[in-house]
Amino acid sequence: MNSGNLLSNIHWVPVIALTVFSFVIGFAWHQPFLFGKTWTRENFPDGMKDIKAPLIFGGTGIAHFLAILGLSAVISDHGALNGLASGFLISIVWIVPALCGTYLFANRSIKLLAIDAGMYIVLFSICGLILGIW
Repeated sequence: MNSGNLLSNIHWVPVIALTVFSFVIGFAWHQPFLFGKTWTRENFPDGMKDIKAPLIFGGTGIAHFLAILGLSAVISDHGALNGLASGFLISIVWIVPALCGTYLFANRSIKLLAIDAGMYIVLFSICGLILGIW
């Protein structure tokens, strides 16, 4: 597989839509009735101070866009089940271990790792499913 083929596989409309959707998932995931209270307590034990929202949301948007763009290049048009399985596998094999290493070195809690990793497993599984169909 060469890079020209990968780039031609990208479906821009769902990549952009799924990038927006990633914020919807994140918003829902971090609500108090799901994981928001625990996530906030684990991240900010002394309370939230000096949050740089434009940097956080802008950087997250760019990061999610690039990740979903790469996912589209690899799995678009491979069918719903293959897309779902690929998104799930990519999150389990690459994203969760990367988070795990970072969280361990930063001495962050396993609880926080489980919340954040869980969100990315759900997000990339759904993205894989949709991109596999597209």
